[in-house]
Amino acid sequence: MSLTPSDVATPAAESILTNARLVLHDRVVTGTIAVADGRITGVDTGAARTPKAVDLEGALLAPGLVDVHTDNLERHFQPRAGVLWDNIAAAIAHDGQVAAAGITTVYDSLTVGAAQGWDTRAEMIDPMIEGLEYAHDHAMLRVNHLLHLRCEITHADIVDLFEHHSRSPLTAMISVMDHAPGDRQSPDIEAYRQRYQKNPNLTTEQVEAHIQGLIEGSERYGPPNRRRLAELARARKIPLATHDDARSEHIEEAVALDACLTEFPTTLEAAEAAHARGLPTLMGSPNLIRGQSHSGNVAAEELARVGLLDMLASDYIPASLLQAAFVLTLAPFEWSLPRAIAMITAIPARAVGLDDRGRLEPGLRADLIEIRLVRERPIVRSVWSAGQRVA
Repeated sequence: MSLTPSDVATPAAESILTNARLVLHDRVVTGTIAVADGRITGVDTGAARTPKAVDLEGALLAPGLVDVHTDNLERHFQPRAGVLWDNIAAAIAHDGQVAAAGITTVYDSLTVGAAQGWDTRAEMIDPMIEGLEYAHDHAMLRVNHLLHLRCEITHADIVDLFEHHSRSPLTAMISVMDHAPGDRQSPDIEAYRQRYQKNPNLTTEQVEAHIQGLIEGSERYGPPNRRRLAELARARKIPLATHDDARSEHIEEAVALDACLTEFPTTLEAAEAAHARGLPTLMGSPNLIRGQSHSGNVAAEELARVGLLDMLASDYIPASLLQAAFVLTLAPFEWSLPRAIAMITAIPARAVGLDDRGRLEPGLRADLIEIRLVRERPIVRSVWSAGQRVA
C-alpha cells in the first residue's frame, strides 16, 4: 500500500537538514537530508554548503515512526468511565500526542464486535471513526492516520460489523481476536473471573454472563468468522494480523489466513513457531519497558533476548515506542541503533505493505524525526510529516 504526501497536508517547499547524525538502515553517519515535494531527494555524508540548510547541531535524524497498533484514540474519546468527549476534538488531541511522540504513521486500533460487558466500546466506534474522518478531510491532523479494525470473532455479527465499519476510506488493516478466557490471552479462567469481579460496575451475574458469552461465541462463531474475515481481507487487499497467538496451532492458523504478522504472541512457543514459519512478531513497547506483560504472558524482553522480537507497537502509550527502541540499545540487549530503530519504522512498514516510508532513502516520504538524548533519554525535538514540519 502506498499513500501520497497529500494524505496529510500540502507538502512543504524544498528544505535541507544538515549536520545531523543520520540513522540509516545499517549505520549512523553524520550527513545531510534534502527534501522536496514531500519526498527525500538526497541523502549525503558531510555538511551542506548552502545558507538555506537547517543545522541540527549533531542531533539524531531518524525516519518517522510507524505504529501499527495503538488504542490511544479510545482514551481521548472516553477520558473517564462514562464520559464521551467531542469526537473531532478527541481525534485532534490524539493526533497531537502521537506526533509529539515522533509517530508519523499511526494505525488507530478500534475494537469491532465488543463482547457482553464491553458495551461502551460498541457505542464508541462509529463516532470515533466519524471524528477521525472529519479531522482528516479538513486537514486538522498533523500525521498520517489509518484505521486498524480489531475484530472480535466471538461476536455473532462480526462479519457484518466489519463490512459496515470498513467502508471508511481510512481502513488499512484488520486483526482477528478471540478473547474467550481459557485460551490465548487469558488461559486461566479463574484469574480472568477475579480480574473482572474487581470492576465495581459489574455484578457477579454480569461477569459470569460475559465469560460464558465469550466461551460460547468462540466455540460457535469463532472458526467460521475467522475464515470469512480472512477472505474479505484477502479480496480487498487489506493486511490481516492475528492476535494473542499462544500455541503452534494458532500460528498454523495464522499462516493459513495469510496473516502479515502475529500481534502480541502470549508464549515463547508461539513466537518460536512464528519465526519457523516466517511470520513476523509484534509486541507492545510498554511490555518491553516494564519488563513484563500486564496480563502475565510472555515478556517482550524475553523474546528480544532470544531473537524472536521483530517489531514493536505503542499499544496504549504512544511515547513508549521510541523509548523502547533505545532500551534495546542498552544492556542486556545492546542492539545497534539502526537495528532498534528499524523495529519501529522499516520493519512494521514493510509488514503492512507500506513501501514508501520507514527509511532514510531518496524517493521515500520525508517522514523524519529529530532526536536528542537528554540524560540518556530520547527526546523528540522536531517532526516532519511528508516534508512539512508538524512538531
